Amino acid sequence: MTRSLRAERGATATVVALALIPLLGAGAIAVDVGALYAERAQLQNGVDAAALAVAGKCAKKESDCAAPTNMTGTAQTYVTANAAILRDPLANTPLIDTVDNTVTVTADTNVTHILASVLTGTTSTDVSASGSAEWGKPIAGSTLPLAIGVCEFDGNPPIDETETPVKILVEYNTQARATCDETYAPGGFGWLDAVDCIADIDLSGGVVWYKGDRGNSLSKSGCDVASDLAPLIGTTVLIPIYDSYKKVSHECTEANNASGGTVCLRIAKFAAFQLTGFKLSGGNTYVDSGAPTCNGSCRGLQGYFVKYVSVGEAFELGDGEPDGLSVVRMILTDAERADLIG
Repeated sequence: MTRSLRAERGATATVVALALIPLLGAGAIAVDVGALYAERAQLQNGVDAAALAVAGKCAKKESDCAAPTNMTGTAQTYVTANAAILRDPLANTPLIDTVDNTVTVTADTNVTHILASVLTGTTSTDVSASGSAEWGKPIAGSTLPLAIGVCEFDGNPPIDETETPVKILVEYNTQARATCDETYAPGGFGWLDAVDCIADIDLSGGVVWYKGDRGNSLSKSGCDVASDLAPLIGTTVLIPIYDSYKKVSHECTEANNASGGTVCLRIAKFAAFQLTGFKLSGGNTYVDSGAPTCNGSCRGLQGYFVKYVSVGEAFELGDGEPDGLSVVRMILTDAERADLIG
């Protein structure tokens, strides 16, 4: 081999080596940046789960949240459990506002750069995430136009996810329960007048009277059994609870007691009902064989009340009735919204 050929080969090797440096560097950065984003996503999952968990505890017993440090352990447990690939994520003391019923959980971790550190000298990056949730009682929003009597609710306390459900049968023509403090005409449930099977309920000013009908007739509810009700079997439904019933002439108001043919139900609060089956008139039968039976002329709903339900952002939360349904949901604080935009 001549001297000139050896020189050319040496030059080529040098060029190739130099060309590989930026390629390897780009690859190393891509790998480490990908890992950074993956761990950031895991940490976000952790703080979101922690915020919901803390809000749930505050909803159940708000006095436990008076000292935010009491909830640090809960936050840490959920951050750790939901950020499995992270090494020692640290949850900070939650920021809890018992006036606005909100909680924000932040957490930090450190991500090591195995490859990029060789080129940049940066061995690790601190990563943080923030998640916020709120709790409260639903007081206004759109629901299924189905209302259940307060005595049915009082006699069958709602359960949480850790309890074994005991299914009940709510019959439309049941008599007022002897052990129930409330008194109203016979009827375990009723239907509210609505359009397209959607009732807009607003309890922000207190109890409200709504036009409706007995539970055996849903003709004015705007609901189709096959397309609107049957798909709800096996799901938890937000249900208005009525505590009084009357038949008056014309409008349903507190002051109007003139006898007539307009059926009125007084809505007092909301509940969450896990619907497992029902039997309505017209052969509309979707019976749950594992619930109390509804034979013969019986018309009723099968299922059980639960303590929590998910509602959309459009649903307004407030203080509501002390024994009413509690709702926990994720929110974005102004700072978190700005962080997403920026």
